[in-house]
Amino acid sequence: MGFGGAALAANQVIKNNRNLLKQKRKRGDLSFVSTVNEKWEDPKKASFDQLMEIRKRIRRDNKRYRRKVLIVTIIAFILLVLAIAVIPWDLIFTNGFNPHKY
Repeated sequence: MGFGGAALAANQVIKNNRNLLKQKRKRGDLSFVSTVNEKWEDPKKASFDQLMEIRKRIRRDNKRYRRKVLIVTIIAFILLVLAIAVIPWDLIFTNGFNPHKY
């Protein structure tokens, strides 16, 4: 029974990944030990002034976002109240309007 191209491609990917791992590791006494430096350090540290600037920017953006949400909520509430006030509900819920008539 033959396999299609997908199975062959999957086998090739597995082989390639195995070869990449072999390149990153060296043989130790009892186990494989990684040759890649495990401890990652950020080459650039942010100064106190930069951190304060980021903090101010985040707070300013949050204030703007909250203000936009508040304005949109107020406008939606006003539109809802106007819709309730303007629509003639007595015509809808009485015999004056029959949606099945059409």
